[in-house]
Amino acid sequence: MDELQGRELVDLFIKLAPYINDFIPTDFGIAVVKDGNYVHYTPARGLNLGTKVGAPVNQGAAKQAIETGKPVSRIIPIDKSAYGVAYTAFATPIKEGGNVVGCVTITQSVELLDQINGISNEVASSSQELTAGMQELSSQATEVSNNSSELDMLSKKLIESAQRTNEIISFIKNVADQTNLLGLNASIEAARVGEMGRGFSVVAEEVRKLAAVSAESVKNVTASLNEIHEAIKTLSQKSNIIDNAINGQSLAINEMTESSQSLAEVAGKLADIAKQLYEIKD
Repeated sequence: MDELQGRELVDLFIKLAPYINDFIPTDFGIAVVKDGNYVHYTPARGLNLGTKVGAPVNQGAAKQAIETGKPVSRIIPIDKSAYGVAYTAFATPIKEGGNVVGCVTITQSVELLDQINGISNEVASSSQELTAGMQELSSQATEVSNNSSELDMLSKKLIESAQRTNEIISFIKNVADQTNLLGLNASIEAARVGEMGRGFSVVAEEVRKLAAVSAESVKNVTASLNEIHEAIKTLSQKSNIIDNAINGQSLAINEMTESSQSLAEVAGKLADIAKQLYEIKD
């Protein structure tokens, strides 16, 4: 490229720069440098660097491109930006005969990228907290499930003990029946012997009364045991329901934990992409 062609190219950019944003949907600013000075600047709608036409180039990507003769791409994060927003700067030197005679710099706000980076960090942090909460909840559900299992085992043992108690009550009832029958037979015998069996008749009557009291007590105890059986049965059923509910809850928690971890991975990848875009390329 000879000297005339190089300068013509710079002049062409000067003429085209005000209209480029009308043909391209992307919002960016364009600065044109010729012989070390800014000869044109069209700011982006969302970013105005305040570049003055006629001012010398003494810093930034344009200066580096002019000095090195190589394209320069930079991303200036918001914490290093003097304009309150993060932005990119792409400077391309224009040469003729091996000498740099001009430079075209395109600047563009990356505020949206900065917001994406912030959001991805927030999502990653929130998902980590959610995962930790889910893990703690899962641990608590497991503990409750273990307690429910122990409660179910206790219910079964109570049922077994109640069944053995039934056997004892049945035995006592049989004894009471036999005692009542014995007292009845004794009364009959005492009546048959007349006056001589009067004392024995009193004893026989007391035995029958004792048998009646024992039978009534057995009846009351049996009723109470039946109520206990029903309570234990209900307890066992409720325990099973709780256990099933906890198992379902554990599955749901595991699924939510996996989803949260996937969300954390996606947020991490998004953050990595944003971080890579923020890296300064020399």
